[in-house]
Amino acid sequence: MNVPTDLSDLLHAMATDLPAILHGNLAGIYLWGSLTYDAFDPTCSDVDCVAVTERDLDEREFSELDAWFNNKKEQNRWAHRIDMRFVIDHEFLEKTSRCCGFYHYMGKLTRHGSDGNPIMWMNIAQSGITLWGKEAKLIAPQVSGQCLNDALLLELNYLKEDLAANAGDRSDKAFIHNAYAVLTACRILYSAHHGAVVSKDQACSWALETVPAMWRPVIQSAKDNRLKNGGSTTPQLEQDAMRFVEFVTDELKNGNRLSL
Repeated sequence: MNVPTDLSDLLHAMATDLPAILHGNLAGIYLWGSLTYDAFDPTCSDVDCVAVTERDLDEREFSELDAWFNNKKEQNRWAHRIDMRFVIDHEFLEKTSRCCGFYHYMGKLTRHGSDGNPIMWMNIAQSGITLWGKEAKLIAPQVSGQCLNDALLLELNYLKEDLAANAGDRSDKAFIHNAYAVLTACRILYSAHHGAVVSKDQACSWALETVPAMWRPVIQSAKDNRLKNGGSTTPQLEQDAMRFVEFVTDELKNGNRLSL
């Protein structure tokens, strides 16, 4: 992978240290997201990882992992971009499963329930990178069409909630979130049509050629604004993002397959 040297160092440390901390309880560590389809943007991309364990983390493991993340935040700038969850083997799609995660926006390891997200596992099956353990393609579960559709609708609901929460905000954060919502909705629409996961740029290019013409300026604007990675949003950008997410939601609920 063409990644910064210090990010490669962090991933190497992860593949070395976590098996020692989780000795006897680790099945594998995997990369997914932008790092796995050559779409990593050093200015804004997360470092998406998942560790598969044999059982839930005990208190010692949890404490030592939390200390590891805190230590790495002091040593490596990319630790502030880590989005890593710890999931139990053979419970990947179960929403009742126990789960832990270190998320950069929280800055600490936390326990929570699983959302049973199959999108991550589709990515891992197609292009996931194994840092340690069982090969990515062998550990990922089969995902049914209904399971995928339900997950995509859930992701759209998350986008709606985020847009509503940031309505009226004129900061860089809201500006970025509007663009993120539109481009993520393009990815969701692509996945619904093709049963595969691609980068935002790939999904955006596909959507610009596929969706009705009225939506193309909205998508192009979101693409341009994402590249700026900063700015002030407007009521029009807010409305465009919300309307486009609603359009994609209707497409999924109606089972439409665009042929335009």
